[in-house]
Amino acid sequence: MHQYEFIREIAPHAQRCYRETGVFASTIIAQAALESGWGKDVPADKKTKKCSYNLFGIKGEGPCGYVECPHMEYEHGKKVWYTAKFRAYNNWKESIMDHCKLMMVDRYKPVREAYDSKEAARQLYKCGYATDPKYANKLISIMKQYDLYEYDMD
Repeated sequence: MHQYEFIREIAPHAQRCYRETGVFASTIIAQAALESGWGKDVPADKKTKKCSYNLFGIKGEGPCGYVECPHMEYEHGKKVWYTAKFRAYNNWKESIMDHCKLMMVDRYKPVREAYDSKEAARQLYKCGYATDPKYANKLISIMKQYDLYEYDMD
């Protein structure tokens, strides 16, 4: 699937999330693209190869249980690999709607209250969503390259 097809597929769900939470659709789309390799690299179980449809790398148990797979985190600036359990979903829409719920916890209030999508990306990192120190810049780069800001308008 081409990047623009991926964007068209998930944009309506990201826009719904934007209306419900205040988290910019452009930020949600960029996160999904970055975290999932444009939908091509979602967590899959290392033994069964079951696809999780998890666009955001959310750990835990989802509506379809979980998948276990290798996962990289940054600790003290160094890459460290773990085996982690990731939430499994029926489809991408379900993944986005669950991400929407996650963004409503108090921890992510600064993301919801960001004045623009670039600030939302910075707040995601500050709130501890990702451990990659370049996370916000990567999101901002994707938003700019694919002009995702247009999805923030009703």
